[in-house]
Amino acid sequence: MANYFLAYHELVLSRLVGGVTKLYPHQREALLAIYHKAANGEMTTIPRQAALILAGVGTGKTLIQALTPFVLAPYMTGEKALFLSDNCTLRSRFLRDFPTDSRGYPRYHQWLLYSLEVLPPGVPPPRIVELDASNFNSYAYALQQADMLVGNRQFVLNLVNRGDIEPEAIGALVVDEAHFSAAASYRTIVNYCQDALLTYFTGSKFRSDSQPLPQVEYTEVVELDEWGNPTLQYAPIADYEFTLQQAWKLNPPPIKKLTLSEATSAAFLIEENGVEVTYTPEQFFIKAQSDRAWFRQILFGDRFTLPVLQMAVDILLAKRQKTGQPHAMIVRALNIAHVHRVAKLLQENFPILQAKVGLIHSETESYDLAGRPSDVIQKFYNGELWVLVHCGMVGVGFDHAWASVSCCLGILKSLSPAEQEWGRIIRRVPGELPGYFPKFDHPNWGVVVTHESLEIRPLFEQFIRGVESDTIRERDKNPHLTPVLTTEYEAGETVIHLSDTANLKPGDVLQVTVPVNPTPAPSSQFNLAQELGINRVTEKAETYQTNLTQPISEIDKNPVKQPSTLPWETEVQAIKMHLAQLRSFRNLNVQVEAILDTSRIQITPTWLDIPMGVKVSRSRSPKPLPDAHFLDHVNLDWQVMVGEQVFSYSEYRKRSLLQSKGLELSPEGEILADGVPLTQTMPPPVYEVFLKGLEAELATLNLDLPHSETVARPDVAKLEIQARYGSQVKSLIHDLFRQRRYIPDGVEGTSLIERPVKLLSQEIERVRAKGQEVKFKNNQQLLHSAVFAHIKEKTGKSWSEHSEEEYKEACQIARIYLMRLLEQLQWRKY
Repeated sequence: MANYFLAYHELVLSRLVGGVTKLYPHQREALLAIYHKAANGEMTTIPRQAALILAGVGTGKTLIQALTPFVLAPYMTGEKALFLSDNCTLRSRFLRDFPTDSRGYPRYHQWLLYSLEVLPPGVPPPRIVELDASNFNSYAYALQQADMLVGNRQFVLNLVNRGDIEPEAIGALVVDEAHFSAAASYRTIVNYCQDALLTYFTGSKFRSDSQPLPQVEYTEVVELDEWGNPTLQYAPIADYEFTLQQAWKLNPPPIKKLTLSEATSAAFLIEENGVEVTYTPEQFFIKAQSDRAWFRQILFGDRFTLPVLQMAVDILLAKRQKTGQPHAMIVRALNIAHVHRVAKLLQENFPILQAKVGLIHSETESYDLAGRPSDVIQKFYNGELWVLVHCGMVGVGFDHAWASVSCCLGILKSLSPAEQEWGRIIRRVPGELPGYFPKFDHPNWGVVVTHESLEIRPLFEQFIRGVESDTIRERDKNPHLTPVLTTEYEAGETVIHLSDTANLKPGDVLQVTVPVNPTPAPSSQFNLAQELGINRVTEKAETYQTNLTQPISEIDKNPVKQPSTLPWETEVQAIKMHLAQLRSFRNLNVQVEAILDTSRIQITPTWLDIPMGVKVSRSRSPKPLPDAHFLDHVNLDWQVMVGEQVFSYSEYRKRSLLQSKGLELSPEGEILADGVPLTQTMPPPVYEVFLKGLEAELATLNLDLPHSETVARPDVAKLEIQARYGSQVKSLIHDLFRQRRYIPDGVEGTSLIERPVKLLSQEIERVRAKGQEVKFKNNQQLLHSAVFAHIKEKTGKSWSEHSEEEYKEACQIARIYLMRLLEQLQWRKY
């Protein structure tokens, strides 16, 4: 199967680089960051390295995800892209950007790929299959036709365990809400798709268990704790990050703005051991900090909770009344008992909320094991419920744009749960854009309501300001240490032993400073006098006196007096000593071929021995190339697809103009009239005038390209075809029952069961042969079972496995079978 994304890679990339799309700048930059990571070979290393995109809620992650396979196409080994969501709600949200009709054909004007001009008209859409457990068996054979597979983690894990997805077909794995990717289920799917390029998308860089994300590198960040002491923390290294803070600065912002409203008290009246005690706010806060168990008891008090609920409900009703929109509220309680208590308070004190409050206090009440939303959440989405009360069960995957008020009645200790809680009320809704000053009744101002004593404000300010890092438990226990050799290395070996290989990967270049053994002591300096037996050397003219018979020992007794050391000789001696010191060590660059285990790596052999204990460090990154500046396009022309042919846009415009004049263009580029070239029917001067006129018309021609008639959802098309031909078979059965003289008791009777003709007897015997009890309730049930069983026997396939041509054949088989059955009924005697 051809790679759809590769066919349009150059087109999409050129439109991104050229800035001709209507994407937000951050969407464009995120896609180019993914492309650069792949182009640099960083995504195809072993072990794999994922591209990590951090983008806040509501900032257009879904569209970036959909375009990721287009930019990765040249580096994909498989032709399909698998989009992995954490639950069914996220899966459905992804598919909302690709609406189709009942036959699976795209509604092009609603596809962001076309409305934002990423794909021009004429380019066929990608074929999408939703991996839905409820319909999977009915369209499983459409998988081979798909370019994009969209599934939720739970069901995809089942398909992986059963081997229903071919791992080599997956060229790119796009993971949404990737801060969950450290879970075992995600690791199983990632390991199964072993050749796929990994791209992680998330709005949160934190995991509540402080575990690092797999296939992602981290960097050390030194931050100050609440006492001002420096602490070492770790933050994931994102390939591109677009924060909520950056989104709020856009004009217009793509998300709601947030504000905080707190219930305050002049004093707190507390009953302790039967005695009422009045606390000032200062005393109350000190007590709450020192005795958290006492503070939790206070949170259960109705008089503590009601002022917060009153404020939150007032804001919710003001929003609904002012905007006329179905705004909703999420309430976070402390625990399960508190959930029920808060829900009771809401319904008892606010009559308008009667039967409009839903409760969630366990994971099974939010999403089932297949990732489907519960009835409570579905009613909240549908607007039947205005308020949803939970205790930490509403987070990622919860997607209700009209949720605009967050009421916090629990203790939020860190930014991770706070980020998930407030991120649920941040998706923008239709209406006036948020201004600079917050308005509680504004459609696009989300409001966080809480109590002053819960001390949410510092956390809220941190959320608005943004943070750079989070503590990663595994990394904190094992900080980055410079690896050292634990055994000696002999020149020529391919394996080297290190104290730690955790931070290394294949392809790294390591620097090793190796001490070089000193060279052997040089022989004594060559002495010409000793060799020649010279007793003296005079400078008298050109006369040299030699005595070859004089013993060398006597010559040495009368050495020639040397002059004292000169200053420049001292400098030379110092330089020689420094060079000797430098030459006693040699820097080696060692290439890592593979990571064998936690203490061994495979390397490209080197020519020097390396002693034990030598430190190993990564080579410095190469010097960056000079900046390059994009100036302009040269002779740029878009490619468009018309039917099954690809043309340049200029050629398509020329063909369309000629066609409107009753002319056509030959494969050689000649203009034809009724198959005859105009050059043969027109004098050259006239033909030249014609061409100039044609060019003038082309310059002013505005042409809309036709969309491709490609099925975008083969799974939807398969279900539609299956239902359509199934209806035809059922219609044939219904036509038989209309002939009441042959079946007098009709569909609800039992005459065909009690006195079956030969064809129906065969169906009853088939059921008994399977060891099943014959339990047909009426004539209609027996006849349906017999017809579809006969089709399966003749075709060798179940009803859901047929192609459209095979469905036509199946209908003909059913028609012949029913004609034979009618013939047997005609000859039956009552």
